[in-house]
Amino acid sequence: MNQHVTMPSEVQEYYNAINQYQPEAFIDLFAEEAIVRDNGKQIQGREAIEAWGEAELFSAKVRFTINEIEESGDRIAVTAEMEGEFNRNRVPAPQLFRHDFKIRKGKISSLDVTLK
Repeated sequence: MNQHVTMPSEVQEYYNAINQYQPEAFIDLFAEEAIVRDNGKQIQGREAIEAWGEAELFSAKVRFTINEIEESGDRIAVTAEMEGEFNRNRVPAPQLFRHDFKIRKGKISSLDVTLK
């Protein structure tokens, strides 16, 4: 993990909400018109992101361990290993994902999720 990059609190809270199974705290982190791009799918707006979070994260009891943090301009990229109760055939081991966050006015305005 890059020790020279300070992770914004909104990004840390994103992982805390998932790891501690707090769907209400999770959705509160997103701006009203936020966009999530998850391996080719685009999800826009808090209602759609809430449904995505439940289907992809909370129902599978996902937990993330952060491996690396990078900062590039106004974006923060986090590489994290995913564990949980999901079909592991869909994702090669270890399940490493890159989360590319953009934060505006204290909320996540966009999140790109890709397999690392």
